[in-house]
Amino acid sequence: MVATLAAVARELYGIQPQDFTAARNARARELKLSDAALAKQVAALRKPAPAAWVVNLLARENSDDLAALLDLGEHMRTAQEQLDRDALRRLGGERRTAVTALAQAGAARAAALGHPPTAAVADEVEQTLLAGTSDPAAAGAVASGVLVKPLRAGGFDAVDLDGAVAVPDAEAWAPSPGGARSPAPPDPVQLADVRRRKEARREAERLEREADAAVAEVDALERRAHRLELRRASLEAEIAELREQLDTAEAALAAVTADDGALTDARSRAIRAAEDARNRARDAAHAAEESD
Repeated sequence: MVATLAAVARELYGIQPQDFTAARNARARELKLSDAALAKQVAALRKPAPAAWVVNLLARENSDDLAALLDLGEHMRTAQEQLDRDALRRLGGERRTAVTALAQAGAARAAALGHPPTAAVADEVEQTLLAGTSDPAAAGAVASGVLVKPLRAGGFDAVDLDGAVAVPDAEAWAPSPGGARSPAPPDPVQLADVRRRKEARREAERLEREADAAVAEVDALERRAHRLELRRASLEAEIAELREQLDTAEAALAAVTADDGALTDARSRAIRAAEDARNRARDAAHAAEESD
């Protein structure tokens, strides 16, 4: 039987972490005699991260439960596309339960093999399982059994799978005869169609957010215009009152000015009368002196 990279990878990614490097190098040396190119590819295989190793265990030993979880993810994506909120809530609860159960099963199996996961690794296992439910391509990676690094999802967006799988085109892990088969990576046409629907949904949501923002902006401008109208009416009333006060003050000033003019004339007359009186008194006094 001719060896393939996928077959060798499945073999290597199913062994204990501490044995991976030695087994990989030995397999590469063995293959070098018959297939130098394949030997080079095998030698380049990376040791799986602890969380990826646990997920690979689940792909081999808990394939039925893993397939059920990934199937839940497909149902959730359908419910999301149909905007079925009730189904999303129900499926979301089922997914949380399934992820917790699978992560615990993986942790128990890893501990039994002498590699109990840390809290950080356990969290990465859960995040990887969640990622498998959010994106069809990620589901294929999680079920492949040759995962190299943990995954992380952001809602129903495409998961970053760059360098995540040892053999990108490997099919999902096939368990022993009689067992269930985990879902294989999706057909590229179907995957492209799913992504187009996601992009269209995101674009519609973006446009709806922009429309809501525009309506909110109009409301804010209308409230501002109303406040300005009230302010303008208040200022116009204040100006009218000030103008009335100005008219009253100007009338009072005109009366005072007129009074001042009359007073000036009367004062001038009084001064002249006083001078005339003094002059007559002086003349009378001179006349009296001369008669003496």
